[in-house]
Amino acid sequence: MVREKVLSELEKNRGKRISGQQLAESIGVSRAAVWKAINSLKADGMNIISVTGGGYCLSQDDDTLNSESIKSLVKCKDIANEIIVLPEVSSTNTVLKCDYSHKSHGFVLIAEKQTAGRGRMGRAFTSPNGGVYMSILLKPKFNIDDLSFLTLVAAVSVCDAVRSCTGLEPQIKWVNDILLNGKKLCGILTEASIEGETGSIDYIALGIGINITTNLSEMPEQVRNIATSISEHCENPPRRAEITASILNSIQHYLNILFTDNGKSKIINLYSKNLCCINEKVCVYAPNETYEAMCLGINESGNLIVEKTDKSIHILQSGEIRIRPNSLIENGYTI
Repeated sequence: MVREKVLSELEKNRGKRISGQQLAESIGVSRAAVWKAINSLKADGMNIISVTGGGYCLSQDDDTLNSESIKSLVKCKDIANEIIVLPEVSSTNTVLKCDYSHKSHGFVLIAEKQTAGRGRMGRAFTSPNGGVYMSILLKPKFNIDDLSFLTLVAAVSVCDAVRSCTGLEPQIKWVNDILLNGKKLCGILTEASIEGETGSIDYIALGIGINITTNLSEMPEQVRNIATSISEHCENPPRRAEITASILNSIQHYLNILFTDNGKSKIINLYSKNLCCINEKVCVYAPNETYEAMCLGINESGNLIVEKTDKSIHILQSGEIRIRPNSLIENGYTI
């Protein structure tokens, strides 16, 4: 597609002028085709500067989020083989499951805003403009008992992407929250469709929501004090397309590792290195009880190991932990 190829060349030369003739020659089309593609990209809101006789320049501060921008930065082959970006959806996981589950492994649905974002256990996930909300369709062939490893892969991938794009140091709060300076930056929701007859996995919707330039004042009052965005900690936050592509590249990388010998243990080690609460006191909210404990780490299955005040050791396969008085779970919200 000419438009995609033109944008790819502009991305490679972002901030620099490149002539229409150069663009035409590099992708093997006419200058008229280049001109048409440029106008189409501008119509979608991209900040492309045109100078008569001086060519075209994609502005450094352009933060347009579209499939071409992301694809031009994606290096993986399986993940993000097809990307659809929508301005607003109810929930990317919900829409993916309803409308796009027939797509091939690696399909990605992205929204700039969600009106009914969801977190674990049916909680609301506040999703205003300024974030990236995406769901990745996965159709791996593995045992359902290994499903939790996809959440671990996603968490490690987000941490890697934030570090590489910003230099900031995010951490993971078990099991699926990414924190920055103790506040929630990103949430992950992994949902699977199971075949009734065989009990095997049909497909997986891996949902990731991350605050980038989110205006926290647009969030409900209940969650403002527990949420954060990259722009709160970074003078020049990365472009949404940049960090989205970085997350997708990392997911592909770690999925490749996961499905190798000793892959699970490697993912566990990486996840553990990013875990925020090892050797710290936490409050555990288990299905049938609530108690204080010391966090000792995670086991080979990704379950949290805690030590209660009576020195007994417990393995958490489900439930929640709180790591400070202002809970990350208040009034039915996560962010």
